[in-house]
Amino acid sequence: MAIAGKLDKRDYRVYTCLGDGELEEGQVWEAAMSASHYKLDNFCVIVDNNNLQIDGKISDVMNSYPIDEKFASFGFNVINIDGHNFDEILHSLENARKIKDKPTAIIAKTVKGKGVSFMENEAGWHGKAPNEEQYKKAILELNNK
Repeated sequence: MAIAGKLDKRDYRVYTCLGDGELEEGQVWEAAMSASHYKLDNFCVIVDNNNLQIDGKISDVMNSYPIDEKFASFGFNVINIDGHNFDEILHSLENARKIKDKPTAIIAKTVKGKGVSFMENEAGWHGKAPNEEQYKKAILELNNK
């Protein structure tokens, strides 16, 4: 989509969100190499970097660190942020728009399940829904923040 936008001289941006566990996939790095090669400054990758995937910690399953250095080595403009800070998120997106001749990767450091005591940093909640009791507890905790 980003390449098509460039070829058609269109003024839109393409965003993709990746979990840090997805960075284990070779197609991610093939796409990164293409984005850099074609100077896709209309392309922005946002990585949810919570160090957890369905099988556990990414640092244990298949370590993809240092994520920022890897994207930089592929020719990306890299911005590291606190993924829970809305001001940092907005500022990073604004900065990405200003970059010319290279794609941007925003590495958003986050906590899986943030704000819910029994979900925080727990890989087991990756693809699982809470039961009714857990849901009520989670909503109560989130509303009290």
